[in-house]
Amino acid sequence: MTVKEEVKKHEIKATKINNINEIFKLPIFYLDKKTELKENIITDLELIKTIDTDASCTPILYNTFQPINCLAKKTLEQIPNYYSYDVNFLNDTQHLLKSYKSCLSEQTESDTQTPEKPDFDEIVKLWDEIKFDTGFREKYNYMDWSYFLYLNESQLFLQLMSFYNMTSPIISLFVPVFILIVPFFIIKARGLSVSIKEYIDILKILAGNHAIGKLFTQFHKVKLDQKLYMLISAGFYIFSIYQNILTCIRFHFNIKKIHNYLKKFKGYLQYTLANMENLESLVLKLKNKTYTGFIEEMKKHKAILEEYKNNLEKITDFQVSFRKLAEIGTVLKYFYQLNYNETYNTSFLYSFGFNGYIDNLEGLIDNIQKENLHFADFNTKSKSKSKSKSKNSNILKKSYYAALINKNPVKNDVKLDKAMIITGPNASGKTTVLKSALINVILSQQFGCGFYEEASLTPYKFIHCYLNIPDTSGRDSLFQAEARRCKEIIDTIKDNNEAEDDSHFCVFDEIYSGTNPDEAVISALAFMQYLVKIENVQCIMTTHFIKVCKKLNKNKRVKNYHMHVDVTTNNDFSYTYKMKEGISEIHGGIKVLNDMNYPREIINNTRNKIGQNKKSKSPE
Repeated sequence: MTVKEEVKKHEIKATKINNINEIFKLPIFYLDKKTELKENIITDLELIKTIDTDASCTPILYNTFQPINCLAKKTLEQIPNYYSYDVNFLNDTQHLLKSYKSCLSEQTESDTQTPEKPDFDEIVKLWDEIKFDTGFREKYNYMDWSYFLYLNESQLFLQLMSFYNMTSPIISLFVPVFILIVPFFIIKARGLSVSIKEYIDILKILAGNHAIGKLFTQFHKVKLDQKLYMLISAGFYIFSIYQNILTCIRFHFNIKKIHNYLKKFKGYLQYTLANMENLESLVLKLKNKTYTGFIEEMKKHKAILEEYKNNLEKITDFQVSFRKLAEIGTVLKYFYQLNYNETYNTSFLYSFGFNGYIDNLEGLIDNIQKENLHFADFNTKSKSKSKSKSKNSNILKKSYYAALINKNPVKNDVKLDKAMIITGPNASGKTTVLKSALINVILSQQFGCGFYEEASLTPYKFIHCYLNIPDTSGRDSLFQAEARRCKEIIDTIKDNNEAEDDSHFCVFDEIYSGTNPDEAVISALAFMQYLVKIENVQCIMTTHFIKVCKKLNKNKRVKNYHMHVDVTTNNDFSYTYKMKEGISEIHGGIKVLNDMNYPREIINNTRNKIGQNKKSKSPE
């Protein structure tokens, strides 16, 4: 099954696990050196959700982590929240990914049984069934009176209640007989002389006057109304016995069902605790101890889950036996705690998030082993801000777009020692190169790896993005929205430019395209000239404004690149998606119109107009 099919299959709707991300936090959350990834970047890069609702589109992080169940998918939503500029943490993460071995692999200790991985979707389904059941107490015969709810955690009380539920049909059947026998012993106790035969004769006389007794002795002699009364009385008696039998059957069914649920949760806890112990042992080997906060929090929940698992170990498999009858109170107590004990509830939700995290980690490792991703080398920040820059220049070698992971992608080198300006015709891959660089920088600063073959990176403290600028209805025009985004980026850079680790990575796609070309060229040129002067800023910009590229071509802090195309004899061309040095002056608009089967008249008129404009413009 493909990732896309899994995404559709495991789509989470109404479920009690929706808040697991409030309880379980990824290791990166426990760091001091982390920066929140802006919401617009998460949206623009389609990390979690695609802008296009087409089923063929898969979010970037689904390609990266390959989530195959609802827990992995839910925990995946946390991943874009932060990136880190802590090199120690990133190195620790790389070491963890390289040394990771699943708890399902053979244990080294002979007395340790390898746990079986549970079906997480089934576990969540059971969890939701328990949590969404508004009539839980009534359904499973618990005390529902608010003043006495504490009795639902009393084994003795639950044992007595269960004994009553199991014996109620027998009690209801023999109560009338018991009532008839008791008077005989009372008479004997008082010293009165009466034989059993005489007592039976008396009972016959009394029974003959009772509605049910008359049903058997005088039914054919009494009037119709009395016959109806007898039948109704007998019916109520039989119905009460029937109800008690149903209660007993339902109780038996529920007890069997509870045993099945608790057995599945016990298996889930065995796997979860093995998973936690496995990760803890791996983290202990990490050099920089940057996972300490995460592990300490995990150990708190692990202790609680272990306590509950040990309680479940006391419960034997379901069978009809006297031993099992004596165990019912224990079973009901621990099942009730599964629903109403907040401590257990919190730790279970934490465990759901933890298992989702481990599954995502294993999906990432699978991609690394398939060589879809590779690890980066991280540079430490030099104390000198001058000439050491060239030694620590950031480069992504043979980088590619994560969405093309299974489509034989074209790979390009992205060198960030200078500001990159990329030109090229429409649909030639400019934005794809820009997005791939941004995605790979983010992934590298989260998990130490990315969609490239090699990378050398000095982590950025701030990441900025100018993509898919919206025309916000009722407030800004498109150009105002573009200008606002650029101003926000400039302000952030100005406010964070003094500390040693203040570094910025910016991407700009078609900057200032929302206004007329003349003003757009002037504004874009002024903006880039201002930006590239700042020492600790590295950026990539795509543009169709050739004038901007030519004006900046002599700037030592700028490097021009273009998306190469193979030109044919009839003024057509084919895309190579390869990036090369230099400026592209090839226009691709006509090709796009042609590829979309526009009317020939429109295409010819467009081509003629472009030719006239070229002739009218004097050389610069």
